[in-house]
Amino acid sequence: MKAKRLVSAVLATAMAFSCAVSASANGNGHNYGEYVPEVGDEQFGCYYYIIGDVNRDYKITVTDITLVAAHVKGKRALKDPIALEAADTNKDGSINITDVIRIAAYVKGQKK
Repeated sequence: MKAKRLVSAVLATAMAFSCAVSASANGNGHNYGEYVPEVGDEQFGCYYYIIGDVNRDYKITVTDITLVAAHVKGKRALKDPIALEAADTNKDGSINITDVIRIAAYVKGQKK
């Protein structure tokens, strides 16, 4: 148990350091060539993501619906913390059928 806490502390420190280095790279908080967030993006640590974009390909597609549905059904749990944040579309603290429906509605609305 102590080893897990130590590993967690080391990883948290490393992540905080990497954020600090990234923030000082060119004065505007981003490394050269790094993704610059747009309106509607969310932030998790130093990483930006789009709500509903579970596989982080910068598009919300049927693949994202499938990943969240599999998570809800208990078939394949999402393990990536950013994917978990992106999957919780209504930010109620749980990933459920409401999130699947919201992503599906978005995808359906894009296919006109």
